[in-house]
Amino acid sequence: MGLQILVIYFWLFYAGAMEGQMPEILTMIQIKRMTPTPAVLFMAFLSLIYLISSNIFALISYVGFATWISIGLAVLCVPWLRWTAPDLERPIKVNLVWPILYIIATIIITIVPMIAAPIETGIGVGIISTGVPVYLIFVKMRKPAFITTRLNPRLPES
Repeated sequence: MGLQILVIYFWLFYAGAMEGQMPEILTMIQIKRMTPTPAVLFMAFLSLIYLISSNIFALISYVGFATWISIGLAVLCVPWLRWTAPDLERPIKVNLVWPILYIIATIIITIVPMIAAPIETGIGVGIISTGVPVYLIFVKMRKPAFITTRLNPRLPES
């Protein structure tokens, strides 16, 4: 199961980069094997960093909290968009009961650890917060022309 998660996550990094939500370098594909090599290497690097932790249960707590917060916020978009933008086209329409139940479960699963283990949940919030400067520096900032042409040599310099 661990290998399946690794395989799924590097494709998520690739897809996020294709949508402009992650650094552009993660969109590069290795020609022979058709795999996103920079995304695989990034995932391997993150895995090695996780191995530094000597307490596996604390690591599971940090990552679990961060995962529940992230997925809960993503699911929160379903009712939010249903109420604020009811005319948007939706390829899949879900009964609002399911996202609301999921959001309630997410709130319970994240609030209880905040009370029981505030340090671990604070570290989980810190893990999520590290993504903000990475996003601002590598995605939002305008890249110099020499970097853009190195990433995609077919694009003309601007």
